Amino acid sequence: MKLCCFFNYAPLYRESIYKAIDDNFDSQFYFGKEVYEGKNSGIAKLDYSIFKKEPIEFRNKVILKHFLWRTKAWRLAFKQFDTFLITGDFVFSYIPLILGCKLLGKKIYGWGHGIKAKGGKLHFLNDFLYRNLSGFFTYGEGGKKRLEELGYDSTKIHVIYNSLTKRIKPMDYESDIYIKHFKNSNPTLLFIGRLTPQKKLDWVIKAISALGSCNLMVIGDGACKTELEQLTISLGVQDKVWFFGENYDNELNKEFIYNADICISPGNVGLTALHALEFGTPVISHSDFESQMPEYEVIKQYKTGLLYENNNFEDFCKKIHEWLEFSADKRESIRHNCYAVINDKWNSDYQIELLKRVFHD
Repeated sequence: MKLCCFFNYAPLYRESIYKAIDDNFDSQFYFGKEVYEGKNSGIAKLDYSIFKKEPIEFRNKVILKHFLWRTKAWRLAFKQFDTFLITGDFVFSYIPLILGCKLLGKKIYGWGHGIKAKGGKLHFLNDFLYRNLSGFFTYGEGGKKRLEELGYDSTKIHVIYNSLTKRIKPMDYESDIYIKHFKNSNPTLLFIGRLTPQKKLDWVIKAISALGSCNLMVIGDGACKTELEQLTISLGVQDKVWFFGENYDNELNKEFIYNADICISPGNVGLTALHALEFGTPVISHSDFESQMPEYEVIKQYKTGLLYENNNFEDFCKKIHEWLEFSADKRESIRHNCYAVINDKWNSDYQIELLKRVFHD
């Protein structure tokens, strides 16, 4: 089988699964130079030297100010590929590609979120995509459930989850880094990511003020940093909040995550949830599927964290308080819960096993 992988971009965090695909199939990768024409995604790009064959880049062109056209897509149907795996968001250039594959008896699979909101202006185009694919790989159970609710064939929908790494072997990064910095042994909440309005980080600082006896570690930079720093001063909690800034030292990040009591993401949570669980740290985020990222599904109530009611600040504070009380004497068992979730399905070993099974059916 000759496999064509046609993906919108080559993010570094996908190195593990892309390398596994390259190792297990006769593959040719195609990647967008940028996520959108003239726009850098801000996501670190993967080093192409990991592949046996040099990947080929294409342009994600924007036409009529709104619509993506992925150059080179349509003509691939006529190349010597048997199976196609494509980024699963609908773009117009997929129409001739899908039709070409159907005409030539080739298989074509999508890989993405699925449909979150029901209806929409481009529903008829999404309908064409999902009904004419050989199958679709969703990042989470919620994505599969929504496609089933919309009437798509459940036997063609496969939950592939997401990953940052292979199955993990837990390691010990324990230290007193927070005790030394904060000069106390209070629980430490952690956020790691971009400091943007969508993340609602002002909520975390207000929660620190309301809850009293806990600290906050913030790793990252962004447009809201100055505003958030000023908020800590106005609330008198500047000594309880550590703005570390951006950090690309992986060993130090492991230490920060491992020694935190919980990772907090009041806005949507994505790969941060996998990153936290990989080092045994539970997560709190909100429960609204339509405005969440699929990785929120790793949050198992009272096992790997808690979900609060979206846009309800009182419930957010309540869930933090509940978790800190509940988990006070359960840190090691919770840590193992986190590892178990990653090693069950949210890893590249599981993903490649699923791809091999589906492609060889």
